[in-house]
This record gives sequence, structure tokens and C-alpha cells, in this order.
Amino acid sequence: MQLKSLGAVALASLALATSVQAAEPTPQAVTDMFLKSIVHIDAKSMEALNAYLRPARTFPGQGDFINVKEMLEVDRDYAKEMAATFLENVKLSDADKKALEPAAVQLFANVRDSQKRITCTMGQPQKVSEGVHAEMLAVNVPFKCLAPNPPEKVVAFLQRAGGAKWDLAQYRENVQTLAKGFEAAPLTQVWEAEFPLATEKKKKPLVWQNNFPRETIDVTPLQY
Repeated sequence: MQLKSLGAVALASLALATSVQAAEPTPQAVTDMFLKSIVHIDAKSMEALNAYLRPARTFPGQGDFINVKEMLEVDRDYAKEMAATFLENVKLSDADKKALEPAAVQLFANVRDSQKRITCTMGQPQKVSEGVHAEMLAVNVPFKCLAPNPPEKVVAFLQRAGGAKWDLAQYRENVQTLAKGFEAAPLTQVWEAEFPLATEKKKKPLVWQNNFPRETIDVTPLQY
């Protein structure tokens, strides 16, 4: 009797686990995947999002929603690429810009790291009916994030530097100070928005989609 009871418990536990695994992701969970993929550049979230969206991407040659390898390469090169753009706006000689490059690269490495410290929570989805096709369901998922709040943002820094007429040593000191500001910035900058999602009513399981997520998920104003 005891063995039978244990077997019944094991089967019930397995059935429960299977049912939990089979549960469809909620719009909040899908929004979370989008945020972690785009804001945190998190490989596991990108892969999970691709797997989730794959059944809905049936057009020939459409492929996965995110090119994970490409995203990770862009993330890896971000600091160097942004440093080059930053240095184009610095009023120094080419030789001095070259000397300032390591400090600029570190600055944008800290900018990128600060982006990955953003924390977000999702609210209850709000149904959207206006302008929505009869065969579709649409919702807006409100989200609230706390982002690092640096003492100064990059554009304001460049504007200040442009009027200051710094030499190389002054630029290096101020760029290093800005980098430290991003590194130590507290999570006190509030970012609130709504993430739109839509799905086809008749297709099961439902797959909530947003083909242009970066229109909503744009962290640039938080840092620049």
C-alpha cells in the first residue's frame, strides 16, 4: 500500500509539473522577455524569446526574431564604437583623441553596464480595442523600471565640455569622473511605459508579438 501511495504521489507530482511547464506565457512574462533581451542583452532571454515566437514566424525565410550571435557581438563592441563617436565630438587634436580613447572606452563600458542594472516590474495588461482587427487580441502591458541616475548624462557632458576648452588632461579627468558617476549611479531614475502586444485569437497556443519593440524599449534617454 505504501509503495502504491508513493507511486500515486509521484505521478501526481509529474502531472502537476507537466501542466505548469505547458502553461502559456502571460503578456507580462512576454514583456519581461523582451525587456531582458533588449535592455540586459541577456542571451538566455533572447533564446527563450526566439523559441516562444518561433511558431508564429511562418513566412518563408523569416527566421528567428533575434539574431543572438549578432546582438552579443554588438554588445561586445558597444564601448569601442560609442567611444569613437564620442571622440568625434571632442575638441582635441587627433593625437590627443587617441590618448583619450582608453578613458572614453571605459566610460561607455560603464554606460552599458549601467543599462544592465535596470530593474523592471510589469503591471496588469490593459485590453486595447480601438483600431484592432476583429481576428486579433491586443493589450498594453504597463511596466515601471528603475534605472541608474548618473550625476550627468553624456550629451550634457559634451555640451559642457564644448564651452570649457579643456586640454587633454582636463578631458581625461572629467571623462573618468563621468565614468565613475555611471558606475556608482543609484537606481533612482524612473522609467514608465506601456508595451503593446498582439496575438491572433484563433491560433493556439496564443503567441503575443511585438514586431517593433525598440520603439517602446529605448533606454537612450536614460543615459544620453
